[in-house]
Amino acid sequence: MKKILVLTDFSDNAMQAAEAAVTIAGKLHANIILFNTYVSEPIMSEYSGTPWPVEQLMWADQGKEKLKYLKEDLQELARQLPAGDHRPSIDDRHDMGSLGSQVKDLLQLEDIEMIIMGARSGKAWEHLLLGSDTSAVMEHTDRPVLIIPPGRPLKGLHKVTLATDFDRPDQKAVHYLTRIGRVFGFSLEIVHVSLWGKKPLNEHLKTSFKNHVAKYHFPAITYQEVAGKELIKRLNHLCAANSSDVLVLVHDRHNWLNRLFKQNQAQTLLDNQDLPVLIIPAAIADE
Repeated sequence: MKKILVLTDFSDNAMQAAEAAVTIAGKLHANIILFNTYVSEPIMSEYSGTPWPVEQLMWADQGKEKLKYLKEDLQELARQLPAGDHRPSIDDRHDMGSLGSQVKDLLQLEDIEMIIMGARSGKAWEHLLLGSDTSAVMEHTDRPVLIIPPGRPLKGLHKVTLATDFDRPDQKAVHYLTRIGRVFGFSLEIVHVSLWGKKPLNEHLKTSFKNHVAKYHFPAITYQEVAGKELIKRLNHLCAANSSDVLVLVHDRHNWLNRLFKQNQAQTLLDNQDLPVLIIPAAIADE
């Protein structure tokens, strides 16, 4: 059975992310791996004549205890899921090491459907591009990563907005969204974004992209266009206007998103973003 990997640092926002995972797992018929990792530089002391990382042991014990209580809370939420939803089992794991390497190992060992994590601070856009935790995860995953920003829990999935420049890898992202969209019953708005100063996309390429998406036979798809200097601000306004629950971005080192954030106004445009963000790797694993 597929698993949802929930990364937690035991913060309030991480708890919101874990709660969202229970709901999503119930719909996707997946189980949950609740995972905490840490890297320490412990104070060494003598114990039985041998140097021993006392501080490391203390952090390990505290982490295991917090995982135990968080697991119990999530199990109670799972019992309250609507009739017909899957009641996910919850496997709690705690280990020492870098987040990126731990996620890489788990992806090789487990059938992971999705990774869910809370943004430690700042907006979800900022966490995506500047947060070391997210960067570490994205470097090692071919699975979607859902980031829950502070103070914005995921309460439902009724409308999803995908920002795309109609690049070919984005077609796989649309395919993934239509697959889970049939389960959740959400509508999908595909927003074509155009960077300021860039040559407009050829109409033939737009038509080709839409024709390819039509092959997925997903009825609830609409299209919009967003362009201009304040691209993210315009995109945020659109998401607010269409009552979107999640903004979806495709992660690629060469796509429009990375080019956009090389511009000087990027930090200013981050300020109003507070939607949960689903990041889909361009090299998402085939189903």
